[in-house]
Amino acid sequence: MPDRSFYSKHLWWGILSLVVIVMFTACSSTKHIPEGSHLLWKNKVILNSDKVMTNKGELRENLSNIIVQQPNGRFLGMTIVKIPKKLWWYNFRYKKYHTTPDSLLPKGMERPVLYDTLTTLRTRENMKNYLFNQGYFYASIHDTVHYRRKKAFVVWTVNAGSNYLINRINYDIDDSTIAAIVKKAQQATVLTKGNEFTYSMLEEERSRITTVVNNHGYRRFSLENIRFSIDTMDKSIFKVAASPFENAVNFVTQAKSNRKNTLDIDIIIRKGEDSLSYNSYTINKITVYPDFEGSEDTHDSGLISRTINGIEFRYHKEYVYPRVLYKHLFLYPGSLYSRANEERTLSRLGGLGIFQYARIQFRENRLTHDSLECSVLLNKAQKYDFSTNYEVSNGSTYTIGNSLSLNFRNKNFMKGANLLSLSANGGVEMWYNEQLPGNIYRRLELLTLYYGINASLDFPKFIAPVASSLFSNTNLPHTVISVGENVMDRVDYFKLINTSLNFSYNWRETDTKTWTLSPMFVNAIRVPVKSQSFQEVLSSNQYLANSYKPTFIEGENIAFKFDNSQRKKGRSYSYLRLAAEEAGAVMGGLKKLGFALNQLYELEDTLFAQYTKFDFDARHYFSLRRSTMAFRFYGGIGIPYGEPWVMPYIKQYYAGGPYSLRGWRIRTLGPGRYYNNEDALAANQIDRTGDIKLEMNGEYRFPVMPMFAGAVKMNGALFADAGNIWLSYPDTAYAGGEFAMDKLGHDIAMDMGIGSRFEIASFLTVRVDLAMPVKKPYSPNVGGWVFKEIDFANSTWRKENLVVNLSIGYPF
Repeated sequence: MPDRSFYSKHLWWGILSLVVIVMFTACSSTKHIPEGSHLLWKNKVILNSDKVMTNKGELRENLSNIIVQQPNGRFLGMTIVKIPKKLWWYNFRYKKYHTTPDSLLPKGMERPVLYDTLTTLRTRENMKNYLFNQGYFYASIHDTVHYRRKKAFVVWTVNAGSNYLINRINYDIDDSTIAAIVKKAQQATVLTKGNEFTYSMLEEERSRITTVVNNHGYRRFSLENIRFSIDTMDKSIFKVAASPFENAVNFVTQAKSNRKNTLDIDIIIRKGEDSLSYNSYTINKITVYPDFEGSEDTHDSGLISRTINGIEFRYHKEYVYPRVLYKHLFLYPGSLYSRANEERTLSRLGGLGIFQYARIQFRENRLTHDSLECSVLLNKAQKYDFSTNYEVSNGSTYTIGNSLSLNFRNKNFMKGANLLSLSANGGVEMWYNEQLPGNIYRRLELLTLYYGINASLDFPKFIAPVASSLFSNTNLPHTVISVGENVMDRVDYFKLINTSLNFSYNWRETDTKTWTLSPMFVNAIRVPVKSQSFQEVLSSNQYLANSYKPTFIEGENIAFKFDNSQRKKGRSYSYLRLAAEEAGAVMGGLKKLGFALNQLYELEDTLFAQYTKFDFDARHYFSLRRSTMAFRFYGGIGIPYGEPWVMPYIKQYYAGGPYSLRGWRIRTLGPGRYYNNEDALAANQIDRTGDIKLEMNGEYRFPVMPMFAGAVKMNGALFADAGNIWLSYPDTAYAGGEFAMDKLGHDIAMDMGIGSRFEIASFLTVRVDLAMPVKKPYSPNVGGWVFKEIDFANSTWRKENLVVNLSIGYPF
């Protein structure tokens, strides 16, 4: 085998070649620049301010984005190596394309961006306008250009000055009723004393006030009825001084201090040109068309008619029960018009999934101008849909896998807008065994066979035992009942059958907070087949023996989720999920009462699980200029109680794989410091599971380049993972596998790696990650760190440590 010096020499040659390529690319980028012209190579923004800036980085990025003339697009633009790939390709094919109009150039090419001094004035105006809107009224911008080897490097020095703090908000409203409405809702304003002022706040406040007034019946009240007056004179400078000289001294002192200037805002509301903008409207009549086909339906006297609490439903055929639709309406005869209720009605009806579109039309009484007639127009969608999905995959514990799923949905089951879903799925996982004789097909060994059938029924309401009156329809209440049976056949080990039943409620507290409550779920786990070799393993490992016993689980769980990604609209956002689960209390009570059912389970050697379980998943996403930083901290703890002091197999935690610690193959890490070399090398190993899990992940995600004329976007990622699983109680079969606070630092495993994500037509993301462990809890090295063992040139090291994960979607 070649020695390490051989690989070191070639490594240095590779680095040198890369440097030469980069230098060649940099030089060739100016190959066809005309004499006297310069290639715009870089824009740099230096931002200064008289006072402390809380969002300096964001302002600098936004200023960079509004520079009129930008350099050519870069390949790997978010990394150290910055190559203008499109420009390089244009220069390479210059003879063919130099006379081609820009609009006809291939998408993979760009002409060189020649620095144009005439664009600087527009850039200055853009920057001044942007800073003015951010509250920096007296900014100054200067540009400096450095020329080197036909390249232009532009430095923009921006002195933003100081922005203003809001001091006082005054209201000037010419109608007492509207004034009372606005002032009653004043607590929700974004214009708060002491906050930094930006002009976007005024637009947000204008929209807020308009919505508030609209929601009180004033349908024709609009943004044009509101304007603002701003006074930037800080009167606090003059309020103490008794002479002009003292005033001047105070002004200079304030200017030199780090205290920001303040301003007063007058909110002025006037009737304006629309004489009806101050008219309040009441909804007089509501008509709903559940199977609307065209405008002629509104005049068709032959339609079936039914009235519920003053709301008329008119339809050709009873596509959906009118009472179901009635419960999703927020507009009522005799009520004041409300834009919020109009939007909420459209959202709820559209969310039922049984209509192609939902529209609301209002007709105003032209005589009194104080009442409305409302028509709710609903066009029915296709009731049934059927889909299939076939996947071929490669995993860390198998060579090739494939799966097929068949899905059927009835979106209006029993005419109640209930969603009935049926699915059947199956798949196999195979391992390529080089030791077997024959061709490639004969060397594929079957590892796992799995199949199942599942059904669920989703009601768009709460059903017994929870009364619908406990929650408002604005909470989007749902009741879901699901059943299923799934089989996992681990060849040469065991066959496990899981029969499940779940009854749950879910509802939305706000647009960012949702809840799910399952007052009852059931799992019946059976292991009808165990191989002789697997039975021998169970006989020597009590933890595994209890994990794979037939088990009956009956319990309850509740989960809370916070997600503000929609509200943030592309900005940095957060996600949090908390869940708690309990099982065994009801069955334990039945056992104490001596129920025959429980005795039957004992005769069949079936355990009923007893445990409590808590899970959490916290994430934060930092949205940068062209990239994203994503972090996750999640895990859970399961606490078994009563015999046999083990969590059920399907409720245990595992680590490793494409959605966990990517430097380890799925279910091969832990628990704790435990390690068995024979298990690690086995193709069909026994799963490593535990009762406790902690995991942290971090990713830096950035765009790389578009492919196939933009149909596929290739993105890159740098990531690191840390975590492990543990047992709740010590077990002799897993030495070092129990959780211990004083060993936590040592027990944490860590990996790092790189990845590619291919976004196909904005609906499917294929992910490939390459990871390696850098800290192994079971390593004899100090702290478990294995940096010194990294040897990419060693094939054995690569085989044992480099893990490729191919999967669908992002890891979190």
